[in-house]
Amino acid sequence: MEGKKVFIITVTIVIIGSVIVALSFNYGSLVLGRIITAIGAEGEVAVANTALAEFVPPKKRGLAVASGNATAFDVGTVAASLVAFFAIALLPSTIGWRVAFASAVVLAVVVFIARLKLPESVRYLIRKNRLKEAEAIVSKAEKNYQAKTHKKLPPVSAEMLNFSSQKLSAKYGLLFKKYPKRITLAIILNLTEVWPYYAAFSVIPVILVKFFKYSSSSVSLSLVYITFAGVIGIIAMSFALDKIGRRKTITASYGIAAFMFLLIGLIVAHISLAVFIILLAVLYFWVYAAAGVLYPQISEMFPTEIRSTAVGTAIGIGRLGGIIGPIILGIILAAGDTLTAVTIAFVITAVIMFIGAISEVILGPELNGKSLETASAEVKGSKL
Repeated sequence: MEGKKVFIITVTIVIIGSVIVALSFNYGSLVLGRIITAIGAEGEVAVANTALAEFVPPKKRGLAVASGNATAFDVGTVAASLVAFFAIALLPSTIGWRVAFASAVVLAVVVFIARLKLPESVRYLIRKNRLKEAEAIVSKAEKNYQAKTHKKLPPVSAEMLNFSSQKLSAKYGLLFKKYPKRITLAIILNLTEVWPYYAAFSVIPVILVKFFKYSSSSVSLSLVYITFAGVIGIIAMSFALDKIGRRKTITASYGIAAFMFLLIGLIVAHISLAVFIILLAVLYFWVYAAAGVLYPQISEMFPTEIRSTAVGTAIGIGRLGGIIGPIILGIILAAGDTLTAVTIAFVITAVIMFIGAISEVILGPELNGKSLETASAEVKGSKL
C-alpha cells in the first residue's frame, strides 16, 4: 500500500478511537476506543519513522528521525499531561476526562489535513515502476534546493534504482534469512525501551500515590516535569547520533538509564518526595532519549523493499514490553506496602535496560552518515 495512504489511514483510526473514548458510555466502550486508538498510533510510529528516514539526507538523519519522535510523541505527551491536568482540575469530574480525550481528535484532524499534501515515497514509486511520479517529486525538490542554495545536486547513484517488488511472505523470508541479527537487535531495542517508557504512565503514578502519599489530582502535573525532561533528553541525544555515531549514543542512553533505575531503586527508601521526582526527571531524560535514538538505526538497517515491514515487525513485537512491563511491575507494587516493592520494580527495569545496552554493543552496526542503500547492504557477505 502507498505510504501516503497508510499515513492517512493511521490518523483516521486515531480519530475514530479518540471519538469513541470521549463518547464512551461504559468500561467496555472505553477499552474498545483505546484499543482502536492504540492500533492507529502504533501504526503511525512505524510508517512515520520509515518516511522520515527516506526523506532526510544521511548527515542529518539521526537528528531528524530521533528529534522527530520527540516532537511527534514526547512533546505530545507533555501537552497531553497538561491538558489532562487542567481539564480534570477545572471541569466537573464527569466531563473533564472526556474533554482530555477529545482534545486528541482536534490535533489528529489537523495532522490529517496536513497529510493530504504529503509527497509519496520516491523509493516506493520507483519500486512500483511509477517513474514519472517519482521524477516529478524529485524535480520539484531539486528546484527548491537549487533556488535556495544556488547549488546543483549530484546525480543519483544506480544503486537507488535497484528495487524489487515482493509479496509479504517473501519480505519476511528476506528479513529473517538475510538480516537475522539486525531484526533481533531491532526487536530487543524496542522491547527493552518500551518497558520503562510505558511504566512512566502506569507505574509511577501508583508509586507517587501509594508510597509517597502524593495527591492523585497532582500526578498529571508531575508527569509534565518528568516527560519534559524526557523531551530535552531526546533532542540532546539526537544531536549526538550524527556527531559520535549510532552505537555510542544508543549504548549510552540505554546504559545510563539502566544505571539510574538501579540507583533510584537502591536509595528510594531514604529520599524525600521532592528528590524522588527530581531523580525521575533525570532518569527519564535518558529513558526518553533511548526511546528516540533507536529509530534512526532500525530505519537504516534494512533495504527499501522490506524497511517498513522490518520496522513495523520490530515495533509490533516490541510493544509487548509495554504490556508485560506494567503488568509485572503493577503486580509487584500491589503485593507490597513498603518501598521494598519499589526497589524490586526499579531493579528489574534496570536489568531490562541493561539488556538493551548490551545488545547494541554486540549487534549494533555503525551506519552514521551512510545512504540508506549502503547502510542496508550486507557487509563482507556476512549476515548483519
